[in-house]
Amino acid sequence: MPSVIKKLHTLQTFITDFYMVALLVVAHLLLGFPVHSDSISKKDSPPIYSILSENQRIEISDSYEVIYKIERTFTVLSSEGLAHAFTSVFYDKLNEIESVEIEITDPISGKTLEKAKAKDMADAAIYSSGSIFDDNRHKYFEVKSSKFPVQVAVTIETKSSSNFHLSDWVPVHRYNQKVTKSTLVVAYPEHIGLRYKAVNLLGEKSEKTVGKLVEVTWVETDLPVQTPDLKKEDDHRLLLAPVVFAMGDFVGKMEDWSGLATWQYELNKGRNVLPEEFIAEIKTMVADTDSDYEKIEILYQYLQKNYRYVSIQLGIGGWQTMSATEVVKYAYGDCKGLTNLMKSMLEAVEIASNYTLVQAGENAEKIETDLPSNQFNHVILQVPLEDGKSPVWLECTSNSLPTGFLGDFTKNRYVLVTNERGGYLTKTPAYNSSEWNTVLSKNVVKIDPQGNATIATKINVQGNFAEDLQNVKQYLDTRQQRDFFNSNSPVAGLIINQYELHVDHKDSLLLADLSYEGFIQKFVQNTAKRMILKPFLGKITDEMLVNNSLNQIDEYLIELPEVMEAENLSENLVLEEEGIKVTLRTSLEGKNLSVNREINLSLSEDISEEAKTELIKRINALGSSNFYFIKNTAALRHD
Repeated sequence: MPSVIKKLHTLQTFITDFYMVALLVVAHLLLGFPVHSDSISKKDSPPIYSILSENQRIEISDSYEVIYKIERTFTVLSSEGLAHAFTSVFYDKLNEIESVEIEITDPISGKTLEKAKAKDMADAAIYSSGSIFDDNRHKYFEVKSSKFPVQVAVTIETKSSSNFHLSDWVPVHRYNQKVTKSTLVVAYPEHIGLRYKAVNLLGEKSEKTVGKLVEVTWVETDLPVQTPDLKKEDDHRLLLAPVVFAMGDFVGKMEDWSGLATWQYELNKGRNVLPEEFIAEIKTMVADTDSDYEKIEILYQYLQKNYRYVSIQLGIGGWQTMSATEVVKYAYGDCKGLTNLMKSMLEAVEIASNYTLVQAGENAEKIETDLPSNQFNHVILQVPLEDGKSPVWLECTSNSLPTGFLGDFTKNRYVLVTNERGGYLTKTPAYNSSEWNTVLSKNVVKIDPQGNATIATKINVQGNFAEDLQNVKQYLDTRQQRDFFNSNSPVAGLIINQYELHVDHKDSLLLADLSYEGFIQKFVQNTAKRMILKPFLGKITDEMLVNNSLNQIDEYLIELPEVMEAENLSENLVLEEEGIKVTLRTSLEGKNLSVNREINLSLSEDISEEAKTELIKRINALGSSNFYFIKNTAALRHD
């Protein structure tokens, strides 16, 4: 059977190669696409599902309106390529769809198979995660065909009322797509200006003046076919930003970060007014303390308990906050509204704070610090402290994080602090010291004569790891929590009978205590003369070293079913280098086997992922050997 499959695969490959050559020739003859030798499928080349040629034009007017014109021609070569020709056109209060035309043809015969315009497209809302109110929508069209090749020509024109955000240009839209030519023209009045950053572009750039507009053109041809293993930093893209911009009546200038911060500050100016009775209530809350930190903590906890997060993204409201009075009245707000309310409450007790823009998300991309522009999607609050102390950072949309702890959503990234003087770029805390990355576990294991075991475990975690357990407690029900602990136990096959999880904090340091008791079937393997204890120490993973720091101690006290002799009990194992110390200690006294592992890591910020992966392998190798014990054979013969 395998030989038949291999022959079929070989035949399929030959047909695909022949088919690709034919299609590319057709593309050249009928569509004007250039044909290059490296575009033709080869044995080791990635498959090509579609061929794309595209022209884009971005034109900015004196009134800051932006017209986007796009002309795309796809040649879809297989069913996998149909998704490449999927057309989606975004619109909201700031962005309008002027026209869309789609024509599907047979590139061999030239026969038109289908036509569509904007009115023929499906329409749906686009909801961002956690959003309740927004006006994000899109019209979309899905190409369907059972015969290939098929050609899809798409023409789109949209208009934006603001040049605040200019779309990035990414010439290659999809994996397994051959881009024969992609062109971008950006036209703008000289007084508005344009800034850009080219990343991995391979083609040509030119510039000229046409009438009252400056035109800059980028042309990319015959780009390499991309596959899913492409790293983000290797993609081809062009980042664009205006110098002068406007949203509504608010005009700004972002030649530098301070300019953008000034615009944001002015946008929210005057929206911090609170009702007089509410101010009196706030002052009463903090009347018994003179400590600024305690005042911050009292008011932050009040915010968390009494105000609900609701995402609101409507027009300019995507950037301008609700007024503090409105948030007080309705007891809800988005990140902007809740942050502005917290800022206003602190002002009422004479504590200054700064509204701060951030690119949020656990896997958020780093912002381009050398291209001041709209690269943010969230707002947090920075509260400076006197006497050179580090500022207090507040995530005002969270009802569970302790005062001063941002968590995975916004930690360790560049943020734009705004204030009356403009603003500046800085970084949020990385939480990469040992106290923020501590895991301590104590495990008592009892093995019965059949090789099964009971285990009682107590785990104490601090900082980043405690946030994970807090999320488990907050978002999973009892059954889901139990399943989570079963599947994430370092000891394979654990079935938990009972558990307790407590989450607390000490100042800004999040703490969590987990204890459980469980049963493990066939924890050891028995032979006539030996008992074999397989590796049971939890593996260190990439996720555990995201912060380049780890302080972990695992203690195991294992009670064997009888007194045995250890056959291969190693002496203490040590891995020690700069910033790295790992020790594994084992001892056997009577029936009690003690296994203790200590890991202390403080890695350089510039350590490569490859080096980190290699280090993880070396650490895990220390606890990867079986333990062999010789049974009391005399007692066995007596029995």
